[in-house]
Amino acid sequence: MQDRKPGRKTRKPLMASRNIKLTLAYDGAAYHGWQVQGSLPTIQGLLSDAVARITGERITLNGSGRTDAGTHARGLVANFLTASRIPPPQLVRALNSVLPRDVRVLSARRMDPVFHARRDAYSKVYRYQVYLGPILPPHLAREYLHFPRPVHVSRMMQAARLFEGEHDFASFAKTHSLPSSSIRRIYRCQLRKQGYRLHLTVEGNGFLHHMVRNMAGTLLEVGAGSLGLDEFRELFDKRDRKLAGFTAPALGLILLKVRY
Repeated sequence: MQDRKPGRKTRKPLMASRNIKLTLAYDGAAYHGWQVQGSLPTIQGLLSDAVARITGERITLNGSGRTDAGTHARGLVANFLTASRIPPPQLVRALNSVLPRDVRVLSARRMDPVFHARRDAYSKVYRYQVYLGPILPPHLAREYLHFPRPVHVSRMMQAARLFEGEHDFASFAKTHSLPSSSIRRIYRCQLRKQGYRLHLTVEGNGFLHHMVRNMAGTLLEVGAGSLGLDEFRELFDKRDRKLAGFTAPALGLILLKVRY
């Protein structure tokens, strides 16, 4: 009896694709944010090239969200499909061996095929860091905004709590970049002071472009007395970016965690 070659419909792929979730930390000072932007150095571009070097594949890398140029991360999440059989712990070591020292893969994990780093995220946690002392220590210069003016911290804490809940954040978004809806839900917004260090921690279901940086700048203006609490409360209804505070620089912003 003559052997029959399998038809197209009966053939099976040699290797099934695996969905790999990566958790990353990086110092963003040297990069133009997460998303690929032509020839500019970005985290997405750098990591995609690293995966290609290790697996021999050109993959589509999904990030949990964009970060601005200069923004840092402690727990950004990405995922990609691969036919590579490299075990996740070995993949972590291999990627870190070819990545620069200011970008680290903290963990790798095989996920369900439908997992998507951005679409499946429940919330993101950001922290904005400010140093209030007269002289900024050099070792903090890459991750802290230096704001040596006197501020009323308790008044800032009052204002920070008003961010919690569901609001229209049009006054806190980058001008001319509003999506179809500027309504977002903030689960918590905490301001804590330790010595000269001031940390604003914000967790929400989504963020507009520059939103956390604009929130931080506005709170600093409340603390400095250039914006009153009553004026602050009106910002949600007035939806006018010009009425809110300055955009704090990206160097003080850190993506701490993405929750699923």
